[in-house]
Amino acid sequence: MAGTEVISYFLPIFSFLLVFIVLYAILQKTHVLEDNPSISILISLILSSFFIVETQLVDFVNFTASWMTVIFITIFIFSTVLAFLPGKEPLAFLTKGSWFSWTILVVLVIFFITSATHVFNLAINWAMLRTWAQTEWFGFILLAVIATIISIVLKKSN
Repeated sequence: MAGTEVISYFLPIFSFLLVFIVLYAILQKTHVLEDNPSISILISLILSSFFIVETQLVDFVNFTASWMTVIFITIFIFSTVLAFLPGKEPLAFLTKGSWFSWTILVVLVIFFITSATHVFNLAINWAMLRTWAQTEWFGFILLAVIATIISIVLKKSN
């Protein structure tokens, strides 16, 4: 019992690190900020800091990471079995831009939407959204969005 308590104590930190590393890698790989690591680190820190403060985001990462692992292992096993099929190129459908890649992308988007609705109990409640917009969190998120837009505009002007 003590082992699970220790792990659950560090889950927000693990979620923060996972989100920070993934966001930083995505920003560097896509060259959205034109290879500026300091801006990428700042944006990654701001966005991943949500995962320390809000426990529902930690639950979202835990739920999503566990099921994403299952999905990736299933795709890996499926691809490995298909690689041993006879023929010239049994894995030709895995090439970039093929129907399989788009199918996986659509499945992942549907999965993220479904997991978000499961974790956050999403139903549009306008009164709840109005009260949420009056909290300090809304100001924090708005500040993060404005800082991101300003950093992108300043980077493009230099």
